[in-house]
Amino acid sequence: MIKPEVKKAVISAAVLSGIMFFSFSGNSQTAESAEDNIQTLKFMAASRPVVNPGKGWVAYGASPKGHSQEALDLCSSAYTRFHWSELEPSEGKFNWAPVDNAIDAWTKAGKQFGFGVMCESFHSDTKYNTPKWVYDAGVPSIQYDGIKIKGMVAPKQWDNPIFMEKLKNFIAAMGKRYDGDSRISLIDIRSYGQWGEGHLGHLKGSEKISQEGLKRHIQIHLDAFNRTRLFIPWGEKLYNPVYDWAVDQGVGIRRDGILGNSNGSELIRCKGKTPSFGEWFDSYKKHKMMSGWQYAWGDKLEARILDDTVRGALTYQNLGQYDSGGYFVKEKRPFIEKLTNMMGYHFLLNEVSIPRRIASGSDFKATFRWENTGLAFIFIPCRVIAALLDRDGKVMAKCPVKDSHPEKWVPGKQSSEIFNLKFTVPPGSYRLAVGLFSDSTRPNPDIRLGIEGDTVNNWQVLGNLKVD
Repeated sequence: MIKPEVKKAVISAAVLSGIMFFSFSGNSQTAESAEDNIQTLKFMAASRPVVNPGKGWVAYGASPKGHSQEALDLCSSAYTRFHWSELEPSEGKFNWAPVDNAIDAWTKAGKQFGFGVMCESFHSDTKYNTPKWVYDAGVPSIQYDGIKIKGMVAPKQWDNPIFMEKLKNFIAAMGKRYDGDSRISLIDIRSYGQWGEGHLGHLKGSEKISQEGLKRHIQIHLDAFNRTRLFIPWGEKLYNPVYDWAVDQGVGIRRDGILGNSNGSELIRCKGKTPSFGEWFDSYKKHKMMSGWQYAWGDKLEARILDDTVRGALTYQNLGQYDSGGYFVKEKRPFIEKLTNMMGYHFLLNEVSIPRRIASGSDFKATFRWENTGLAFIFIPCRVIAALLDRDGKVMAKCPVKDSHPEKWVPGKQSSEIFNLKFTVPPGSYRLAVGLFSDSTRPNPDIRLGIEGDTVNNWQVLGNLKVD
């Protein structure tokens, strides 16, 4: 029989050295080597679509109305555009209700919301998209006929000093109100050109801005938004050096016109640096036509969408482009689910090596083998946290994993990480779980792994642990 004081010394030595693990039953003892104490757990990739923040399909519109639940279930975010004139009808007097109402509506639907503010839109139902008071202050203008309104007024000089001053004041106010709002996925820089797309389509007589002028437009937004991701639409080749510069500043690029006058190649500059956004040239119903239109793809549409998605390494893509009938989801659900897991990041956990038994309050090593099977890096904050769950799924203890770096998980590759974890809990049996957080103050993870297995409030259960 081992004397009590000797027994205590043996247990302490085992815990500290990690060489032997002892368990006692009455006066008997069994010894377990450190090697025998390690369990290696492997996981299978899930075939289901995994909808995560910071990537994926985007529903269009200022509210979820008109979208089926099937479509909403596949989207991570929503998006629409506003006119400057509706948000600042009088100088310094702001009407944020259209934006706030859209944010509230999509938040209730469980989605983030992105938006852009245009200075001109050919499809507008108002004469002034840039507020009339801006022109009254001395900004030169042109007139042209829009699709709904004749005699629409648009800027002639997009870098006019008065125009730039008024625009800067508006964007600064918008940044003060919305920068860092976690309900917002992205904000577009749409202050130059038709639809804010960086070109002057339909705007005869309007003067093309210089590269430095477009830079100033971007910088105005960068000065106002330090925490919310900005995007700028690609407009024309003249501004390629500006778009390259914008990417270096952390601005994402979007291409409005894929499946039509673009194959997504303008977005290649974003690879490994910033997110990219592909917007279709027209609706799913129009693109699926067999003939009679320049950009009708018929039975080649899936291949074209996939090709453009891969080439541009798309982080975001619109779901059917104002597909009010929901035909895209109804007819192409399996294809949509496939692309859901391709766009942006898509994280798997292939293998974990952890002990079977640990000591409460003592460090232990855990090896994780991750894989990013998506087309891009993750471009939102992401922190890994381990947790011990009881049998009912209640979180009994958390351990932030400081040495994990999801932002470095390269698309198409595996990443191995070794962590030191520590939990202080009463002795007993637990389940080890892991969670990915865009905001570590959240009670539960919001970034899901694409693997099979039990989950509890988005915590991925890994295996059982006994705590001595």
